[in-house]
Amino acid sequence: MRVAVIIFITLCLMPGRGICFSVIGCTGGSLMFKCTYKSNDQHKVKYFCRNRDCTIGISTELQRRWVNNERFNLYDDENSRFFTVFIRNLSREDEGKYTCGDKQKWKHDVTLVVNNNSSSCGTSVIRSAYIGQTITFHCKYDHKFKTHTKVFYRVNVDPVHVLNSSQSSQSSEEKFILTDRQKDHFTVTIRDISAEDGGVYLCGVERDGSDKPPSETSITHITFIKEIELNVYSQITSVQVQAYISKSVFITCKFPQEFKENKKFIQKDSSQKIPVDEQKRWVRHDKVHMYDDTSKGLLKVFISDLTAADEATYRCGVNTADDDLFTEIKLTVSQVDHFRESSKSVAIIGESVKLTCNYPEKHKIIKHICKENKKKICQNISSSEKQRFEFSESAAGVFTVNISNVRLRDAGVYWCGAETRHTHLTSVSLTNKHELTSSSMYSNHKPCTSIIYACILQKVIHAKFLKAKCCLDMSFK
Repeated sequence: MRVAVIIFITLCLMPGRGICFSVIGCTGGSLMFKCTYKSNDQHKVKYFCRNRDCTIGISTELQRRWVNNERFNLYDDENSRFFTVFIRNLSREDEGKYTCGDKQKWKHDVTLVVNNNSSSCGTSVIRSAYIGQTITFHCKYDHKFKTHTKVFYRVNVDPVHVLNSSQSSQSSEEKFILTDRQKDHFTVTIRDISAEDGGVYLCGVERDGSDKPPSETSITHITFIKEIELNVYSQITSVQVQAYISKSVFITCKFPQEFKENKKFIQKDSSQKIPVDEQKRWVRHDKVHMYDDTSKGLLKVFISDLTAADEATYRCGVNTADDDLFTEIKLTVSQVDHFRESSKSVAIIGESVKLTCNYPEKHKIIKHICKENKKKICQNISSSEKQRFEFSESAAGVFTVNISNVRLRDAGVYWCGAETRHTHLTSVSLTNKHELTSSSMYSNHKPCTSIIYACILQKVIHAKFLKAKCCLDMSFK
């Protein structure tokens, strides 16, 4: 994308000649200026072309409508008695003499100058925003223009004036706010962004032919110093999450890849934000555990031993240059009496064990099981082990997890429940806790003789012994 420069005319009156004026743009920029005419020429076709022979040009055929021809655009405003010329993507080859007129009674000579010696000319950026978000643009200018009027335009297909510094207010109800308080730049803030706000924006400075602020009678032009292409995406919005008293909930928030390295946070209602100060490791704040996965742009949140006091609206967010981007989580914590309390099971090594899980019948869910780590955070079963975990429906609101070929390392605490997926968030409401103990079927025998029975009955190929020929590893395959 390229920056645009819009210029509204410097006129010169020369004896014996028609009106002439000069306009100045910059390489890679764009240019806009006005050609005025008398009231009796309102309904005539206007034109703008290069040189007096008009070999290359464009003409207006309809009034109050933009006419486009590649990089050239015209708009005839008959009520104001001028037509506007807009040229995009200027290069040094565009420099030279032009003519605007009606090909009959009048014409103006236009000198177009294209330079590239301004540090504030030619700047362009691409920005991303999300529906409902607030975003701020910074527009840098030469310090000599500090007292000049600053302007903000929008260009989708056609250029449209949005506001200038004399019009802008700081009202909280204003959608667009232009602030000019710094010595070398001004800012434009867009609040409550909608899908319709996407497009190209231009910010600039109003000036005349000199560097002094224009007077009330001077003919001004506007130099645009920055072009912003704003891409608007669907907002990370509010999500309802159901959890249960004395149980746990696991929430994963997903952010755009461009923000994956940015600092994440959790916020409960209107309380202070809880920042995630470390990346790629679990961080605890009271009963809330957080994990910032910067490689995938995820923030994982685990809350255990839920109570009614945990029911609240949470923000799972990321800090950006302009504003916080967050998912709003409305967590509901309910009392459900028919869910089973925690259970204990003994699994025989090499055999199978079944774990029973509850879920709300009205919800169409994805079945989920996880295992607590040393910090009592329930984490997903590794992909290499998942093939041994099989889900099946056993009754209304109940499913069963069958763990086959039990191994010694399978011992531990498991949680199962219902997983719900949204565009930017996945939640798992954990409902049942199972404490699993793995055991050898020969554990009642004396240590030194149990390995002998195991070798005979299980037909194992090898076994490991201590010096006293006792079993070191009883997990047979």
